[in-house]
Amino acid sequence: MNADLQPILSRRDAIPGYQTMVHYPGVVLSNPSSGGICSKLQERWRNVCQRVTRHSIWQPVARNLSLAALAMLLWGNAFTVARDEAGPGGQLFPIGALGVAAYLIGGVVQLAGLPSLLGMLLTGVALRNVGFVVLHGQYLVLAACLRKVALAIILIRAGLGLDPAALKRLSGMVLRLAIVPSLMEASCIAVMTHFLLDLPWDWGFLLGAVMAAVSPAVVVPCLFSLQARGYGRSKGIPTLVIAAASFDDIISISAFGIMLSVIYSTGSMTMTILKGPLGLLGGLLLGVLWGLLLHHLPAKSDRYVVVLRTLLLGFGGMLLLFGSEMIGYDGAGPLGCIVASFAAARGWRDQEKSSVAENFAVLWSIFQPILFGLIGTEIDLYFLDLQVVGLALACLVVALVGRLIVSVAAAAGGNLTLKEKVFVAWAWFPKATVQAAIAPVALDIARQVGSHEDEVYASKVLIVAVLAILVTAPLGAILITLLGPRLLEREPIPEGNSIMVENLDRLNDSIES
Repeated sequence: MNADLQPILSRRDAIPGYQTMVHYPGVVLSNPSSGGICSKLQERWRNVCQRVTRHSIWQPVARNLSLAALAMLLWGNAFTVARDEAGPGGQLFPIGALGVAAYLIGGVVQLAGLPSLLGMLLTGVALRNVGFVVLHGQYLVLAACLRKVALAIILIRAGLGLDPAALKRLSGMVLRLAIVPSLMEASCIAVMTHFLLDLPWDWGFLLGAVMAAVSPAVVVPCLFSLQARGYGRSKGIPTLVIAAASFDDIISISAFGIMLSVIYSTGSMTMTILKGPLGLLGGLLLGVLWGLLLHHLPAKSDRYVVVLRTLLLGFGGMLLLFGSEMIGYDGAGPLGCIVASFAAARGWRDQEKSSVAENFAVLWSIFQPILFGLIGTEIDLYFLDLQVVGLALACLVVALVGRLIVSVAAAAGGNLTLKEKVFVAWAWFPKATVQAAIAPVALDIARQVGSHEDEVYASKVLIVAVLAILVTAPLGAILITLLGPRLLEREPIPEGNSIMVENLDRLNDSIES
């Protein structure tokens, strides 16, 4: 031993009780062998912590606590910047409270065996109608932007989850499902509302265009949960429904624009009609180009390749949504998001694809309660006329029954069994995001024009759309969740995708709760 250190060590050893002391980070406790009270408490606390953290329930609890802490941090930062606007009397506070409440209620509903989005949607409806969440001014724009960000995330997840082989095999069925059931439902709505709600034919078909769209925000998460557990994988049923939903939305939004132009004669009729196919082509082209670019950017050897791909894909999808709306081609954005993520994933290895998919799954767990909570706030129960509600429900039931029957027929021609065709039909009618976005547009224009008659018609359009969201969004999610395991065959998970599916299964189980 170094002679210079000997005096120091001698003084250290002379400290009373030093030899029986043991050091812990930040704490000095008696040696466990000495049998002191502190050592027994420390040992007991360590055992309790180990039991808790090793229990299977700890992972979802810890995740929820982490998200709660994140929510508090976001609110704290917002309050330091916006002050009163983020306080209880401001407009930011109810938006944040809505997201937290929707997440918690969604978790409770999930424990009852129902889809979490049902609880989130009803939370938004309740908080809107008790007067807690009543947005106005610039915060209506903020709410719309948050909904679009959430929609971009779920559409990107949809593209990452598409099966290329199944998509190629089922391309004809995708087109049939995107067109035929929508035409049937729009026609039924136009006829029924003309005779029961006294809507003119042009307003009836405008409402039909609103109602024909299927909501990816409802359909995609439920299908992901089934796909991750192996239901319908080999026949590509989740891919079939997700792909058809994107085309269906473009057709519906384009038809809505055409009918709006017919009613109010805004802009060139020819250009309005051409917007549909132009939006389809533009979204497809931009999505493919962005996806191919992400084959090479960033470099595969980059240590931050997963993070950069997530950011590039996410912000690219958001730009497609916001940009297409800005130039008047609303239908191009959703298709572009799905195509971009699908094309990009074609050039990635399975492990890289699964890592990016996990990142978007985590983002979805944050934005899902915001999306469905805000959709719920669009529903004002005090606005509903009971007589109109009853007649509107009759129109809705007839149109949905017609859509279900035609959807089963449209799913023919492939190798699907009757049970699988029935499942596709039930998975093919939930309404939410598109209806919440475009149904109020006609009423806004009617108010701007100052036509009382048009305002009455537009109000009926909005009532039917609101009822469609209330009835079909929760019912569709419940039926997809419950009927999937009963109507679809469960196939073994391919060995090459085992890591990806295992991770997605774990994430979806926690996120759907």
